[in-house]
Amino acid sequence: MAPSFPSEWDDDERMSFLFSAFKQSRDVDSADWDSKMGFWIPLIVKHAKAQGLLSITLRQVQTDFTRKGSAPLGLGIVVQEMLRRGSLQRESDYVAGITSGWVSWGMRQLVIKPLRSALSSVLGGQLNLDEPFVVPEIIKAQAAAVLQKYRTSALSAVPLLSEDDVHGLCKDLIPGQSALQLVLLQLMRDKKVCLLQRDDERLVKFVQEGNSHVTPIGDTDIGIYELQKSEKLLSERLKSGCEESSKLTEEARSFNKAGNKNQALRCLRRRKLVEKRISALQGKLDTIQGILERISMAETDRKVVSAYEIGVSALRSTLKDVSLEKTESLVEQIQEFCDLQDDINQTLSGVGISDLDVDTDDLEKELNEILQSDEADFPEVPTGPLITSPQRVHDNKALDMSGLMSSLPDVPSASIMGSPGRPTVPKTNRGASPQKHPALFQ
Repeated sequence: MAPSFPSEWDDDERMSFLFSAFKQSRDVDSADWDSKMGFWIPLIVKHAKAQGLLSITLRQVQTDFTRKGSAPLGLGIVVQEMLRRGSLQRESDYVAGITSGWVSWGMRQLVIKPLRSALSSVLGGQLNLDEPFVVPEIIKAQAAAVLQKYRTSALSAVPLLSEDDVHGLCKDLIPGQSALQLVLLQLMRDKKVCLLQRDDERLVKFVQEGNSHVTPIGDTDIGIYELQKSEKLLSERLKSGCEESSKLTEEARSFNKAGNKNQALRCLRRRKLVEKRISALQGKLDTIQGILERISMAETDRKVVSAYEIGVSALRSTLKDVSLEKTESLVEQIQEFCDLQDDINQTLSGVGISDLDVDTDDLEKELNEILQSDEADFPEVPTGPLITSPQRVHDNKALDMSGLMSSLPDVPSASIMGSPGRPTVPKTNRGASPQKHPALFQ
């Protein structure tokens, strides 16, 4: 796959500068040096990530970044600078980083020795064009992806796997066997896997969920691996036997239809033998599966007991300064303070704001009298229709004038004259007309 070039790749003037050789030293022209390094180093790392390359060579980089028939002249200097910064590592240096006491001799023989046999040295300060350089950043990302792939697969219940099983599990992530070895090296450095060469098999043990690092491969792991291997073999033979039994049954039917009874009986005899072998295989398989089930239950019980121990230790640490006598004393003190608070509240609620000591029954009696007197003073609510404005109505809706007249007060019988026979006219200003009294001139 062709690399993804930056936008300035089409700028001939800019690329002519970047494809030119470096100065002999950065001190000669630091701006020239830093500008080229700032372009090529990120581009090489980005290209390796896009290609999924765990290691690169100088020849490969020169080929991938050839432009218009010309290869960059300073890529050797760029690779040396990347080695100095740690963006690239020689395989020898990368492998030496994990050759510690934690890695056994068998593990070094498994991975490290094949890698060292392919290394080449630097001669005269010049890099070998075909020497591989690993990209640590990409290897770490691939190692994390492989570990996640294992934990989300059905093989996560199997702590010990063969190298072929691991390669089959991760072939979509890491197709090459040498690349897988580099990833296993990184996982070994992170203490996430443990490797062991046993006879003609290479065994890989992954760290289990919940643990920070993997434990070394022990006899128990090998015993479980052998049981699982036997279970797989018996299952394959059992499947093959069932298929053979079905085939013999069909052959017996065919011979019987063709009239060859003897051949049909021979097929049935062979089927009986196969069924007997199937029964024996099934019994062995049941036994092995029962043992594996008990081992799994024992492992579960061990984890439960370990959790109990942690819980007891936590409780002991938490209750270290707590005793029954101290608890009872604290409860008694709390009860005393609660009783004291209740007494204080009761005392405060009995304090009056007046010196009057009035009986409650007398107050209720007075309140009832006030309510009864208020009810007696209220006028009766009229029940007839209300007239909002004077207007002429029909005869059947006219007011009863006689009733209205009867409700008026009586006219006084005393004489309102000043002297008999002559009405007394109020004194007014001369020349003013006398006013008529409405009650007299109706």
